[in-house]
Amino acid sequence: MVRRPRLDQRLWLTTLVTLALATAGGGAFAAMHLPAPWMSGALVAVTLWVLAGRPAVVPAPLRILTYVVLGASMGGALTPQSLAQASAWPLSMGFLVLNVVAVVAACVFYFRRVAGWDLASALYASTPGALSAVMALAESTSADLRKVAFSQGLRLFLLVVGLPNLLNVIGLDAAAPPAAVAAEPMVGLAELLAASAILGLLFDRLHVPGGLLLGAMAASAALHISGLSTAHIPAVLMIPAYVVLGASVGVRFAGTRMDTLKANIIASLGGFAVAMVISAAFSILAALATGEDTGKMLTAFAPGALETMTALGFALGYDPAFMSAHHLFRFVGLSVALPFASHLLVLLSRNERP
Repeated sequence: MVRRPRLDQRLWLTTLVTLALATAGGGAFAAMHLPAPWMSGALVAVTLWVLAGRPAVVPAPLRILTYVVLGASMGGALTPQSLAQASAWPLSMGFLVLNVVAVVAACVFYFRRVAGWDLASALYASTPGALSAVMALAESTSADLRKVAFSQGLRLFLLVVGLPNLLNVIGLDAAAPPAAVAAEPMVGLAELLAASAILGLLFDRLHVPGGLLLGAMAASAALHISGLSTAHIPAVLMIPAYVVLGASVGVRFAGTRMDTLKANIIASLGGFAVAMVISAAFSILAALATGEDTGKMLTAFAPGALETMTALGFALGYDPAFMSAHHLFRFVGLSVALPFASHLLVLLSRNERP
C-alpha cells in the first residue's frame, strides 16, 4: 500500500522552500546594497513565487519568534534621551490624525469616482492600516473582500519595497541603520529573549494591538534602561528575523487569482499614489512644525501595518519608540472609529436604495 505524504511533512517542505526563496531574495537585495534589503528582498521573492501559483507558508510559531527577536532588538535601542523627546509626540500625532482623515476621504473619493468601486469597498480599501479590524468589519458589509484585501496587500508591499528606496534616492534616509552585533554572551541573550517572549505573549493574550512586538520591545527597553541587561540581538538572529517578516507579508498574496490582479491593480495603484501624496504632504508639515527628520516622519505616517512598518522604520535606523507610538496610535484610533463608520455605511446604503 502506498502511503500518502503526511501533512506536516508537506508543511515543513513548503516552509523550507519559502524561507530559502526569501533568503535568496534578501541576499540579492543586500548584494545590491539596497536599504532594508533582507526584509524587502524576501518580500519580493515570496510574492512573485505565490503569484506564480506556487505554495508558500510561514508557520505561526516562526512569526511569533520573529516578533520577539525584533521587539527585543528595538527595546535595546531605546534610550532615556529618545524617550525624553516624547513630549513633542502629541503635536506630530495631531498631524497624523489629520493625515488619516484626509487619506481616507481622498481615497474613498478616488475609488468611488475614478475607479467606480462601491462605497463599502472604497471605504475599507482606503483605511490606512488596521488590516485585521478592516477585514473583520468588511465581511459584515457588501464590500468586495477581494478588492479590499488586494488593495491593502499591494499597499503594504509597495511600502516595504518602495519606501526605503524612495527615501534613499531623495536623501531622506536615516543617518545609519542599527549596527549589527557580531556576538553576545549566550546567558545574557537568552535571559533577554525569555523576558521579551513572556511579556510579548502576555500582551498578545491581552489582545494589545501588535502585542508580540510591542510587549517584547517593552520588556527589552525596561531591562536595558534599568541597567539589568546589556545584551543586544546579534546579526545572526536579526537577519533571519527580517527574512521571515518579509516572507510573512509575501504569503498574504497566496491564492490571488490573475483575474483579480488584472482587474484591481490599476485602481489599487492609484489609491496608493493618492494616499502617499497626502501622507508626504502631512509628513513635511509635521516635520517643519516639530523639527523632526522628514524621512522619519514619513515612515511613521506611511499607511501600513503596525508591526511591519515599525520594524521597517527600525531597519532604516529610526527611533523605534517614535515609530511604534505613532503606528499604534493610528491602529487604535482606526479600530475605534471603524465600527462607527461601518454603522454609518449601513445607513447610507439604505438611503441609496430605491
